[in-house]
Amino acid sequence: MKRILIALLAITVASGAVASERTTRHTLRTIIEIQKRVVAANLARLERRQADLQEAWSRVDRLSADLVRAEGEGETAKSLSLRDQDLRIAEGTLVMAVFSCQQLRSALMSSQQSLKQMQDKLEQLEKEGRKGRDPISGKWKVIIDPGGQEGVMNLDLDGTLVTGTYTLNGGWTGSLRGTFVAGKIRLERIDAQLGFAAVYHAIVKVSDGTGRMEGSWEGTRLAAGMPGSGTWVAEKVTKDKSSGYPEP
Repeated sequence: MKRILIALLAITVASGAVASERTTRHTLRTIIEIQKRVVAANLARLERRQADLQEAWSRVDRLSADLVRAEGEGETAKSLSLRDQDLRIAEGTLVMAVFSCQQLRSALMSSQQSLKQMQDKLEQLEKEGRKGRDPISGKWKVIIDPGGQEGVMNLDLDGTLVTGTYTLNGGWTGSLRGTFVAGKIRLERIDAQLGFAAVYHAIVKVSDGTGRMEGSWEGTRLAAGMPGSGTWVAEKVTKDKSSGYPEP
């Protein structure tokens, strides 16, 4: 069984570069189910062997007490010799039972450790898979109208909560906080100079690994000569593309 698990693990690792993440996770789940059965089987064998150990110990204890009693009662040398032989056999059985339990405990701990490692690996792959399906986390290049102000947002999604930072042309920087629910995002812009400066709303569109936000914004700190609302768009920057805009 152990050799089968090692072979399956080798196949999983070797095929990781060409197989889809879903296939890899499915294979690992199959291996985990097999390993759970290995753990259960080792535990059952240990429980049975523990019962044998207890029985062997009881027999040694009883035969030893009988031998001491017989010696005290003055039994013949031949009778005592037979009792001693029986006790020696029982002691040998006890030693073998102890050794067997030690081996089974070692096998159980090893199989439990292997199961834990596989479960941790599966959890890691599932987290990576969820992150890969995350439509928000990452870098976005932004254009804000009126005025065509350009910049970059770095966003992170945790459940429905969104946090991040931004840099806009003109030296504007700060942080972002908001929510992403039902394909719609709401971001509050907290500027390093102005404080709570604006609220951004947008619909998030995702297709073939790319993302786009389109929506409107409303200012919270109105100033003479500055627009109080407008529209904005953002495009997600993929790993093989540079935004060309300043980093937050």
